Amino acid sequence: MFTGIDDVDWASMGHAYGNASDVPELLRGLASADAAEREIALDGMYGAVHHQGDVYDCTVACVPFLFELVATAGLPGRGEIVELLRSIDGDGRDPEERDFWSDDEDEYAAWAELLARAESDTRARSGVLLDVLADPDARLRRAVPGALVQLHDDPEEVLTVLRRRLAVERDGGVLRALAAAVGELGFRYEEFAGASGAVLAALLTPGSGPDDPGLRLSALVQLARCSPSGPLPERAVGIALDAMREAREGAEEGVEGDVEEGSEESAEEGAGKGGGGDGVRSGTPTLISYLRRLQASRRGSVKAPWATELLGELHRALDDRVAERFSLLEDQLRSPDWGQRREAIDMGGLLLTGWRGPHEESVRLLGEQLREADHRIVRWAAGELEGLYAIGGPAVDALAARVAAGPDFLPQARWRETSYGAALCALAAQGDARAVPALGDVLRFGEVPEDLGDWIGRMTPGAAAALAPVLLGRLSRIVPGKQPRRTEHLLKAAAATGVAEAVGPALRILRAPADVARPVLRDAVRALAELGEPAREALPELRRLARDGETHLRVHAAAALWSAGGETEAVLPVLSLGLTADHWSGRIDALRVIARMGTEAAGLLPELRGLVASPEENGGWVAGALATALWEAGRDEEESLPVLLRAWSAHVDNRPDVAGVWARMGTAARSAVPVVREELTTARRHNNSGGTGRIRYRCADDELLLGHGRALLEACHD
Repeated sequence: MFTGIDDVDWASMGHAYGNASDVPELLRGLASADAAEREIALDGMYGAVHHQGDVYDCTVACVPFLFELVATAGLPGRGEIVELLRSIDGDGRDPEERDFWSDDEDEYAAWAELLARAESDTRARSGVLLDVLADPDARLRRAVPGALVQLHDDPEEVLTVLRRRLAVERDGGVLRALAAAVGELGFRYEEFAGASGAVLAALLTPGSGPDDPGLRLSALVQLARCSPSGPLPERAVGIALDAMREAREGAEEGVEGDVEEGSEESAEEGAGKGGGGDGVRSGTPTLISYLRRLQASRRGSVKAPWATELLGELHRALDDRVAERFSLLEDQLRSPDWGQRREAIDMGGLLLTGWRGPHEESVRLLGEQLREADHRIVRWAAGELEGLYAIGGPAVDALAARVAAGPDFLPQARWRETSYGAALCALAAQGDARAVPALGDVLRFGEVPEDLGDWIGRMTPGAAAALAPVLLGRLSRIVPGKQPRRTEHLLKAAAATGVAEAVGPALRILRAPADVARPVLRDAVRALAELGEPAREALPELRRLARDGETHLRVHAAAALWSAGGETEAVLPVLSLGLTADHWSGRIDALRVIARMGTEAAGLLPELRGLVASPEENGGWVAGALATALWEAGRDEEESLPVLLRAWSAHVDNRPDVAGVWARMGTAARSAVPVVREELTTARRHNNSGGTGRIRYRCADDELLLGHGRALLEACHD
């Protein structure tokens, strides 16, 4: 083993932490019989030789020795070396899309050459992987199929050997890896999509292969990937649900299944087992060891974790097939397995905010999670429901019941981090009056949520006013200019209650010494603009700010002057100035005030038309605010329609407001019907940019768009 390793001039090479003279020791560590030593060596390879995915000259020099390790029969840990080789290959990475640390063209060229050599060297030796596809080490067999698809240059040969291996393999984890590789091959090579699909479809036919629920579920996932818009097998959802049920039942009955690589069970079980064992890994002070323990902890809470993970992959593969996705989500939310429901809650947040579909039952089932004794489940479900307030009706009674039960202990300053606090936030986010008493209790001394003003704005006037005393009490104890973030949230919330007494704290800030921070001053002016007529007492201070303040602040003061006193003549020159602001946000602020003023701002139509004629000044969000302001100030359908259509295309976030204008226009906006009809037929919410993971979308904006769009179609009898 390691023939010629000492002939390499490692000291002349470098890695992330200096010269590469330590690389031979790392390579030999990968061949150690001691699991801890192998883990430390692998951590060193990722930490220095292949640091954060970078490739150095020593990285390329390691490739032949790494393949030699993979080919060494009986050597444990070879599956992880295969994964390292895949990472070194880079899977078609583009150097131009990666950050390079130098502007020197020669250095860049040398680095790009290293990346190309890493790819060519790993692929040139990938035939070694064909020889270990049937190796006794199941963990190695799991790693090889995906590596073959990525590295081998003959996809036809790869598909052939994968199909043959599927016929004889019996390890569940390897079967899933084989199915995933067949699907990946069909996904990468369009000319092989049909052949890959045929192999996968056969795996779903009873009696045509191993009777393994994981294999069927994996095959279904890959079929959906290979045919993103094509028909799925009959009973596709049923196949997935049956596989999930079988996996759960097998785990509950203690049926011995395949051992997952990287789990604590596999680490302990592998100790002292020779070729297949990886040994106890949990004791090394390495990042790899930490990540293994983290993954094992998460997966240990789930019965048959591979099934839950595959269901997540199936969701992503199904993409816009919302009927199937909602059916899967509902079944997962009903699961008796704690871990599966935890994953379903997370997937539900993404699906419900990012896609339109039959959401009512899924939302109701999210609400049912609040009846659980486990505080984590309650907190997670309530956290998702807070962002789903626009469609959260089916869960509102469950939220109210959880809040009515009260906290398990006295409310604390960080009350939002408790399960009770999460449920209260979700209930308040819907503007439900049943949240008011509890909100009053926690707001007397606890955290003030940033969204509190929005919650209060959705409440009835009576419910909102009931919160005014506690909010005003908190504001009275803050010295003007201190605690700016808390002041902002309290001012916005107090103004949302609509009570005249909310003018006092804002006016106190306006009359405070000149050293009050600009953001605090701005927040006070915004609160007065929101309060309207009751803020007349502040008119002298508002006139001064509209005359002498900075441009941004002057626009907010002008908005308050108009809403409190209707002083149009004093307001229009300030808004005209705001339309020329250097930053787009300043122009948007002025345009929104103009839209609120409506035809009272008609004197600014020449300036608005000037902005329309300057595309470089009104792109993105500005286009939406401009189109709305032009319509509200001029009420000229013929002039406004082309501008509104441009704003619709300029940025997706403009669409709810633009659709709202069209809905108010009614039949006069008939020319907009085609784009609205097209929007309403898509499965994705308008602001779904395709993100995954913990990303969430503002489904309330999309529900607003849907409502406006339907109103327009109804008005036009479409």
